[in-house]
This record gives sequence, structure tokens and C-alpha cells, in this order.
Amino acid sequence: MNILIVKYLPAREFSNTAILLNCAKQQINGSHQIEELDLETVPPPYFDYGILMNYYRRNYQGKELSKDESSKMLAMDKLVSQLKRADVVILASPMHNFGMPGIVKLWFDAVMQKGVAFDYGEKGPIGLFKNKKALTIFTSGGEYSNCQVSLNYPEWDTYTFLSKIEFKFMGFSQVEVVSAAVANPHNKDKNIFAAKNKIMQILKDWKLN
Repeated sequence: MNILIVKYLPAREFSNTAILLNCAKQQINGSHQIEELDLETVPPPYFDYGILMNYYRRNYQGKELSKDESSKMLAMDKLVSQLKRADVVILASPMHNFGMPGIVKLWFDAVMQKGVAFDYGEKGPIGLFKNKKALTIFTSGGEYSNCQVSLNYPEWDTYTFLSKIEFKFMGFSQVEVVSAAVANPHNKDKNIFAAKNKIMQILKDWKLN
């Protein structure tokens, strides 16, 4: 299988999420192809006016872009092509302020292209990335409920909720999320251990180890 690892680990050697990601990588046997995208090193482009207009004209109106216009779409198109090649995506980052970091959302915005990742049918949007799997891994400071999101503590984990929506919208057949709260020193090791076990079980079920 082709495995794409999308990571944003700004704490680098001090990253708790890196501990979980390394656990996942150690479970993957050598028969699989791994490609890594470091969003800190290669940040995704954002929709400025020019890119937005080019995207709308090409992907919604079906118009052909000029060479110069196409070149401005190249960075986004490379990211969506990279995702298209993958059978499994492992997304790893910390939680920032109850949700995914902005740079991770930028990556989703870049790859979620109409006509490639999704399209519209008679009954609404249709995900085009069929038979793909996604595993999102993140660590947070506080302990939050991931069963639902509300304005009431501890139901403040929007990361799990949005990650599942993004991948499901693109048609992914399986989406799993594993997280660990690390701020409380009394629970940190226990939570990381439990998250590692969940990761190992998921990758075993997906026959990646």
C-alpha cells in the first residue's frame, strides 16, 4: 500500500504527537511505500484572490487556464495528486485551541478540490476518494470528550469532529482518530500508552504491520 504521512510537529524533539507517530511508523512493515509531507517545511498555499478565481474557473466552470494561471495552481495540485496516490493517510499534529492547527486546515483546503476529491450529484456532494483509509493522531493539553462538541466543557474537541468530516466528505471509507491528553503529569504516561495500543490495533486491522 501507499501510505502518506502528513505531519505538523512544531515542537519537534519535544513533541508528544511525535511519540505516537513514531509508534505508528514502527508498526508499518517494509512492504508498504511511505511518503512524508512535513507541513512546517512545505506549508500549503492558501486561497488568495488569484488562486481562488483560477480554481473556480477551472474546477467549477470547466474553463481552461493559461500557462501562467495553471502555474499558480501547481502547489495545490501537487498536494491533491499526492493524496490521490495514497491508500492510507496518517495525519499527525498537536491540538491548538480545541481544534486542528491552521496549517492543517490549509492542507485540507488545498486538497479538497471539486472534480478530484469530491463532486456533486443529484443528492448532494459525493466523495471521490473511495477505498482510502485515514488515521488522525493528535495530542492535547486538556482532556476533552470526543463523543460530541458543544459549548460546555469538556465537549470542546473540535479536532476529532472536523477531521472525520473532512476525510468522509472526500469519500474515505474508514476514518479513525486517536488522541492523548498530556498536560496532567499523573495521567500523561497512561494516556500515551493507551493511545499507542489503539494505534497498533488499528494498523493491525488494516494489515499494515
